[in-house]
Amino acid sequence: MGLVKTERMPASFCGADVLISPEGAFRIVEDMVTMMMGDLQIDGVTCQEKYGAVWVFVRNRIEMPQLLKWKEEYTAVCSISSFTRARLYVDTVLKKKDGTIALASRLELCAVELDTGKIRKTSSVGVGEGTPAEEPLTDLKYSKEKPIRAELVDEIVVRSSDIDFCKHTNNVSYIRYVMNQLPISELMKRPVRGFEIQYVNQTHEGDTLSVYRCESETGEAFTIEHEGRTAVNCLITR
Repeated sequence: MGLVKTERMPASFCGADVLISPEGAFRIVEDMVTMMMGDLQIDGVTCQEKYGAVWVFVRNRIEMPQLLKWKEEYTAVCSISSFTRARLYVDTVLKKKDGTIALASRLELCAVELDTGKIRKTSSVGVGEGTPAEEPLTDLKYSKEKPIRAELVDEIVVRSSDIDFCKHTNNVSYIRYVMNQLPISELMKRPVRGFEIQYVNQTHEGDTLSVYRCESETGEAFTIEHEGRTAVNCLITR
């Protein structure tokens, strides 16, 4: 069933409280997803080289009912839960040694043309009848809440270390931009238990991004914009 790995939580994926951080959680999910898609030969590098397109993240919802500790053993399971003509959905679950769920993620992806940025059909980038769609690992649903831009809290210039192999701002960099708006003393008292990030528009090296703290019905919300256009929306629960 998909990809299964048993690991121990590395220090680099933990925060100051020695518990898994939002950035660490995102990196684990991203690594599992890309490795699983690589095994199926539908990963981003293959997509780029073979089909002239690239996979981009659309939305990712991660919930962490139990925060894994440094050196704690966990088993990660990742599989495709469904796909449509234009979207691919991948579930990832991390389980503790006792079998209880520590983290659950549902990631939505789409493929876009390298040259035009137009959305491609999944069937045109290697996804089809031979692609295994497993029983969903989680029942996570995406929020329908739309953050309303409010207070400007930071401005950031995208640097070379933020850029991925597609020459766009890396998905995990946006997590870091958001988390840097929350003081460590506050995070130690009330750690992040879940977040949902929606990618709306791509940004590039040298772009100046504006980070806004927004009103939220369920927790804390942030919007990142470039020249007045939304790049990312993010909802956080603690």
